[in-house]
Amino acid sequence: MQVFISEYVCGGAWTEDQLPRSLEREGLAMLRAIVSDFARQPDCNVVTTLDRDRPSLGVEGVRERRVSSPEEEQDVFLELAASSDACLIIAPELGNVLTERCRAVESINGVQLLNPVSDVTHLCSDKLALARVLEHADIPTIETSEWGDRPDTEMSSGPVVVKPRFGAGSQGVRLFDTIEHAVKANLEGAKCNVDAMIVQPFIRGMAISAGVIFLPNGHDFEVLPIATQRLSTDGTFAYGGGTVPAEIGSHSAVRQLVERACLRLTGLWGYIGFDLILPAFHGDSPVIVEINPRLTTSYLGYRQLAKENLAARMLNDITWGEPIEWAPHHVEFTPDGDVQITTAGKHLAPTPHVTSS
Repeated sequence: MQVFISEYVCGGAWTEDQLPRSLEREGLAMLRAIVSDFARQPDCNVVTTLDRDRPSLGVEGVRERRVSSPEEEQDVFLELAASSDACLIIAPELGNVLTERCRAVESINGVQLLNPVSDVTHLCSDKLALARVLEHADIPTIETSEWGDRPDTEMSSGPVVVKPRFGAGSQGVRLFDTIEHAVKANLEGAKCNVDAMIVQPFIRGMAISAGVIFLPNGHDFEVLPIATQRLSTDGTFAYGGGTVPAEIGSHSAVRQLVERACLRLTGLWGYIGFDLILPAFHGDSPVIVEINPRLTTSYLGYRQLAKENLAARMLNDITWGEPIEWAPHHVEFTPDGDVQITTAGKHLAPTPHVTSS
């Protein structure tokens, strides 16, 4: 079978003159890792696109189509998607790009999309809409309000985080001492599009994440080990990688929260990533920050920790009766794809899959 793996940033689709370094390095690291894993699957022919000025990925068994412009990339994207049996899309949520690409593949008969369906991808990409859905379902998440001309005055008592409503990574995210300072900064600065921004109270605590792999039937899924995240402390929350498994005492609570969210949302399959916070105040429960309906950088750690090829799970090439086995290691990874493995004291217990049916 042919699998087309499309990475938006390094694959030649980026339309702006300046390419954010964080999106570039994470996109390239994820692309190199995932094409390597799919190429190791028997009878799996992998093809991807690359910007013509970018060095080869150097992965055996992966065919690279070079593109010279975003316009050419769009044509090649549709061509390769239509000629493939399955398609995996890696793209930022910025400008709703990820949703639009999923919809394009869904419109092609006979191609299996290895991402969540476009409707739930759009919901997860919209941080305001997702927060409201989670709140309605009594699933702990951060209070989220539209920025607008009159921000919610209930948040004026403490620090706030302002971020794009449709954003990716830490692009455009800023921490302010008060909402008044945020308003002043916007008035004095570049004047962001307030209709495209949201505001949240800042919650002190440990930043963590959890990956989930869904069976293509959309019902069975497995929550992967919890990982810690390294974020900058300069108010921009720049991502510096992470460590898996996390050394925390609340794995069960985090796992149960992720499972609740997965059971609430329909149309999830393939790999998705959860960003969460363990509040610093003793006794506070974990809360969901956002849900990434796509491959995330944490995959770099998971693929080193797993005793099997995780691509086989995404392709449904194995029997799902057995949970994933994990090596007795700690894996530290950077956004560039550098990995350091240290031996842990004990094996991680296999985590059984969950079904919503």
